[in-house]
Amino acid sequence: MPKILLTNPQIVTSSFNAPIGFPDDTLIRHSLAFLSASLKKAGHDVCLADLRTLKGWSEYEARIERENPDFLGVTMHTCEWEPAFESLKRAKKVRPNIATVLGGIHPTMFPEECLESGVVDFVLMGEGEISLPKLVENPGSFSPSFWGETPNLDEIPFEDREIWPDYRQRIQYPLFVTGKDPFLPPMVEVLTKRGCPWECGFCCGPGEQNLFTKETNGKRSFSLRSRSVGNVMEELLFLYDRYQFRSIVFHDDQFVINVKWVEEFCQAMHDSGLVKKGVTWWSASRPDVICKNEELFGKMKEAGAKMLSIGFESFSDRMLKWMKKGATAEENYKASEICKKLGLQIYANVMLGLPYSDGKWYPEDDQESVRAMEEIKPDINSVSFYTPMPGSWLAEWAVDKGLVMNYEAKNLGVRFPTSARIKGVDYEYLNTIIPQGFKFRSKVKNIVKKLGLYKLTVNSIFLLRKLQGVFGHKR
Repeated sequence: MPKILLTNPQIVTSSFNAPIGFPDDTLIRHSLAFLSASLKKAGHDVCLADLRTLKGWSEYEARIERENPDFLGVTMHTCEWEPAFESLKRAKKVRPNIATVLGGIHPTMFPEECLESGVVDFVLMGEGEISLPKLVENPGSFSPSFWGETPNLDEIPFEDREIWPDYRQRIQYPLFVTGKDPFLPPMVEVLTKRGCPWECGFCCGPGEQNLFTKETNGKRSFSLRSRSVGNVMEELLFLYDRYQFRSIVFHDDQFVINVKWVEEFCQAMHDSGLVKKGVTWWSASRPDVICKNEELFGKMKEAGAKMLSIGFESFSDRMLKWMKKGATAEENYKASEICKKLGLQIYANVMLGLPYSDGKWYPEDDQESVRAMEEIKPDINSVSFYTPMPGSWLAEWAVDKGLVMNYEAKNLGVRFPTSARIKGVDYEYLNTIIPQGFKFRSKVKNIVKKLGLYKLTVNSIFLLRKLQGVFGHKR
C-alpha cells in the first residue's frame, strides 16, 4: 500500500518548535485527523509532519527523507500560503517523484492558482475523506483538480487524534485559562457539523459554502450537514473512556442551527452520565439566535454548557447592517443579559477597523463597540482588526475600492493581523482603545516569549488550574 505524509503548515499563527500551551500552538488540525482516519480505514500507511513540532525546515526535509512517502498531503488556509508551498517545494526537492496533493478552503476556491505553482500535482476541492484514499490507490484516474465526494458524516470514521504522538499531553491544556471558573483539563475538541448557513460579509462562511457542497445534476450547491446526536455521543463516550476528559470544545462555526438537534443532544448528555460526571463545554452562537431561544440555552446550561463564543462583531447598528450580520445592537445587549441570567460565560468577539460602505473608516463606530464591551464585561474579550478574507464579499468590495494594502495570500486571513491591512484606518488609535484586559494578556504573552519563559509560564498557569480542580473546584 502507498504511504502518505500529511502536513500541517500552521506556523503562521504559531511557530516552529512551539511549546504546548496556547491554542494555536496546541490544538490539532481536525481536517488532517479525519483524513488520517479515512486513509487508515482504507489500509494506507499514514504519518504526520506538524511544522509546529519541528525545529525548522531542515528537520522537515529529514522527516521526508526518513519516512520516504509516496504522497504528500497538505491542507491550507489562505494565510498559510508561504509555509504550505514551502513544504511542497522541499518535499519535491528531497523526493522528486513524490505525488503532492493540496486541499483546504483556499485551494478549493482558487485551484488554478495553486496548480500554477508547479509543485502541486493534485488539488482536491471540497472534502477528502472518500476521495483521497481513492486517489492514493489510483492517481492515474484523477485529473489535476477534482472535487472530493461528499461524505455522510455518520459514515466516516472518528478523527485519528493520536496521529499526534503527544495528543494525551496536548489535551492537558484547556483552551481557556482565564475567568473565575475556568475550564479544566483534560479537554477534547469535537466537530458536530460542517458549514454555516449565514452569509456575514466579513467572514469566509460564504467561502465554506463552496467547501461543503454536493453535486446534483452536474451542479454543485452548498450542503450543510450535521452528524446525528447518536454518532456524536458515541464518539464522546469513546473519548471519555479513553481520556476521561473534563471539558469539551465544540468547534462548529455555529452550534445552534437546528433547535431540535440541540434539545436531543442536551438530553443525551444527561442520559450518558457526562453531566453527572461534571463535564462542561464551550460552543459558538449568534446574538439573534440566543434572543430567540432563551429556553434552549437554559437547557444547554443544565447539560453542561459553560461558555458561549458570541459573534457580536459590532455594537453600531449601521455597521452590523453593512456587514450583513443579521443582528442588531439591541440583540447584542439582550443576548449578553440572557447569558448572565443563565450563568453562561461570554467569549465576546468584536471586530474593529472595518470601513463603512462609502469606503471611509469612522472611529465612532469602533468606540461604540469598545464602550459596549466595557459595559457588558464579558469573561473573555476577543478583539480582532478587520482583514480581507478571500471568499467573502467584503474582501472583493475592499479590493474594488482600492482599500487593501498588500493583497497577497500571505497577508490575508489572519484573525489578529500584526500590521496595517486597510487604508485610512488609524491602527495606532485602535490599539489605544482595545479593552485593557485583552491588551494586558497580549503584552504578557509577548514579554514571556521574548524572555524565553513562554513554556515555563504556560506550564505554571496550567499546574495551578489543575490544582484548583483537584482541591474542591465547583462547576
